[in-house]
Amino acid sequence: MPVSDAPNTLENTLRVLPRLGTLVKDRGYRQIWRFEHAGRAYFLKFYPKGGPRDRFRRFFRGSPALREFSRLQALQKANIPAPRGVAAMLGFTIDGRRGDAVVLEAIEPSIQLDHYLGELELRGERAPDHLHLAEQVRSLVHQLGRAGLGHEDLHLGNVLMRDDKLFLLDGYAVRKNGLHLRDLLMLGHSVRRYATLTDLLRGWNALGPGGPMPTRNAHSNFLWERFLQGITKENRYFGRVTIGEWSGIYYKHTKHPYRWSAASKLEVTANDWQREWPALLQQIEADQLEVIKRSRSGEVLATEIVLNGRPLQVIIKRPRRRYWYRYLNEIGRGSRPRRAWRKSWNMIVRGVPVAWPLLVMERRTLGYVTDAVLICERVPGQTLAHAPLDGYSQQQRDMLLHRTGKILRSIEHHGFSHFDAKASNWIVYDDDRLGPTPVMIDIDGIRHRRWTALGIRRLLKSMHENPHYTPQDSLALCRGYAPYARLDKMPIDATTSDEIRITKLESPNEIPITKSE
Repeated sequence: MPVSDAPNTLENTLRVLPRLGTLVKDRGYRQIWRFEHAGRAYFLKFYPKGGPRDRFRRFFRGSPALREFSRLQALQKANIPAPRGVAAMLGFTIDGRRGDAVVLEAIEPSIQLDHYLGELELRGERAPDHLHLAEQVRSLVHQLGRAGLGHEDLHLGNVLMRDDKLFLLDGYAVRKNGLHLRDLLMLGHSVRRYATLTDLLRGWNALGPGGPMPTRNAHSNFLWERFLQGITKENRYFGRVTIGEWSGIYYKHTKHPYRWSAASKLEVTANDWQREWPALLQQIEADQLEVIKRSRSGEVLATEIVLNGRPLQVIIKRPRRRYWYRYLNEIGRGSRPRRAWRKSWNMIVRGVPVAWPLLVMERRTLGYVTDAVLICERVPGQTLAHAPLDGYSQQQRDMLLHRTGKILRSIEHHGFSHFDAKASNWIVYDDDRLGPTPVMIDIDGIRHRRWTALGIRRLLKSMHENPHYTPQDSLALCRGYAPYARLDKMPIDATTSDEIRITKLESPNEIPITKSE
């Protein structure tokens, strides 16, 4: 093993790694340990040997540790900034588990680029070196392609930043058959939350295969669907819980929280709901909670619970079957709370702000759902129908309505339509740094089909509920919804007409929504 210090000393350190080192990440197929030796920090990636599938993969691709070590050497020969491989060890053992390991030099102090940008976003700030970072990312990927290398997991989490310099991580994902379009699409998906359209266009022109930039990232749908497959299973982000006659799914945590949701910053466990749900159910049955809405179709209640040691205002939705046919059409579709759970995550994963879903619980009889409850975060603020628009500056007012129209455009861009986008289904969240931000609180009306301008028509028609509404507000809404269109014969006063005619100009290509203004 080519190391700079005495081999026996390093060998002894590795023998007692679980005692001297720190387990940084454990994904089952790979563990990452951090340890120090002779005053220097190192990382050890351990690939335990698994079952038949792992043996099959090793038979054709070789040892994953040896593969990563050789790929890191290829990066070093190409002068691509990356951690330096120190040693590869076959037959390494940790706590009785046998496998292979690779030792890397640690790059410290450093931070993953997605964490750096995410922390800035949570503070309502933009990276002061945004242009320089974007140029460095493009340069790093360009070097990778010029060296005839590719990367199967090219996203911001695998880019490390130290002292304003970027390094490429995860040598195991490096390929020796060149950069593929799929690699670029994965990077584009990763940066869409933080990048501007100009950043995306520059990246495509510098790294893409030529031609116009795609209007939609084909790889995004694959990644979103893969995430949505896990929203009803036990995994890192969601969990399952059974309490008495009730069973359901709860939110654990998210890798990148959002500024408009306090719940997204929590780390929730099953113990939290084992403690909160029985008392909450008793209060619901005893009608002891604040009633927001109650009708034959169900009830909407409000209360405060404690999750992860922090108090949180929540909304409880308990629908009722008003019509007999609902007993039939829910067969195979799932209960309304379960469908709302899926719709919420369908929007959140695409960056659309909605009330954060926390828990869906169902009670079954002979396998059929007889009762169900959805709990989500209560977004502070007033509905758009009653928001004090006159209390905002003209710039804030236009920005609020422009953002609302932009959200409806984003929903339709992703192939959905909002059949009930009325003003009372939006909460105006007053952000102290970013200004008033619209958040959807009832997404039951979202359908997986695209009817152009359906949502904006419904919203314009309902805006007259706000006593401070003016024709200028309709213009701001429509400009947010259709920034590249000429608004002809638009009903500026939505109280007198529910029609909107939008004549498109000679168009720039339809573009994806990258981030909120």
